[in-house]
Amino acid sequence: MKINPIALVYIIFLISFNSILCYKSKSKSHQCNVCRDLVDNFIKGFKKTSKGNFGGGNTDWEDRKLGSYVTSDIRFEEIIENICSSKENDCHNLLEEQEENLLDWFKKKQKALVSELFSDICIARAKFCCPKNTYGSECSQCPQLNGHVCSGNGNCDGEGTREGTGKCKCNREYAGDLCSLCNSGFYPKTTNDANKTECAECHFSCLACSGPEQNSCLSCKSGWIFNSETNLCDDINECLQESKCSQDEYCENTEGSFACRKCDAACQECAGPGADKCIGQCSKGFEKGSDSSCADIDECQQDPSPCSTGQCVNKPGSYECQALNDKNKNNKKETNDQLIKRSFVIGVMILCMLSSYFARQYFLTALSFLFGSLILFLLD
Repeated sequence: MKINPIALVYIIFLISFNSILCYKSKSKSHQCNVCRDLVDNFIKGFKKTSKGNFGGGNTDWEDRKLGSYVTSDIRFEEIIENICSSKENDCHNLLEEQEENLLDWFKKKQKALVSELFSDICIARAKFCCPKNTYGSECSQCPQLNGHVCSGNGNCDGEGTREGTGKCKCNREYAGDLCSLCNSGFYPKTTNDANKTECAECHFSCLACSGPEQNSCLSCKSGWIFNSETNLCDDINECLQESKCSQDEYCENTEGSFACRKCDAACQECAGPGADKCIGQCSKGFEKGSDSSCADIDECQQDPSPCSTGQCVNKPGSYECQALNDKNKNNKKETNDQLIKRSFVIGVMILCMLSSYFARQYFLTALSFLFGSLILFLLD
């Protein structure tokens, strides 16, 4: 089948154009990260090749005849050759856009390249990133208090990128628009820095506190109640309250909360785990024993037997009438399952052997046979 050259060019164009569109449509934070990695890798390559030469052995002659290796096109190609991996399409697209700018820095501004390349390429030209402590499309200033972004207790949303709201995302200890307050469950520690709030965690029972001790609670978390005599938060036993769990569950108290656990299968209702904690009647198939616990009824010991035909097999809370030929049926089913598995393995093995044989990969043909034989042996 002949392929129309125009159609082939069109397909290649569509693939390339789609790759560029996908790159452009990705978030600014992603593009900023791609740009940052590209610049970092360029600088690494720049440093790695700083002591290189043309490879001829006579550096003085090469510099006189071929020009300085420091600013040569050969060195530049060596640097950009390893900037992007083969799978990093976004990196390759950005490199294609910024290659002339990178070359200009490489040729004319090497002294400032390490310190200023990122600012020029990623912030000023590509406009993917922002300077430190700024955010958004216009690189606005992040909120600060006493010279610290978010009081030094959180992060500015979108910092360093052309995205984000600029609002403070506080660390778990802090709260407020500027992360300058202590969050619930934390208290302000005394520090030497009057301009900085440092928060520490209260005792786990305290919602608010004045210190780390249990008796420093000012209010209690849910599941606890304040004891005015001891100044402590006492655990509330929710299991003493009615209707916390369903009929076939029992309540287990935990610190600050409770959990509902399933009763034993022998119980319709229970006060705890095990068949000896049943309340009232036992579940169907169980009966009260001499110790008041619920025990399984062995229906197969009843006379007459509950099974008119076949063998009676007792089970917890029930029984099963097993036909005498059930065993043969099970064996036959197992044999059929084995046959299906073996047929599948043999079919795959033959397919692999034929494929490798016609591809003249005789080692793989032998390997397919050995591997298939091993699986068939294990199936037996």
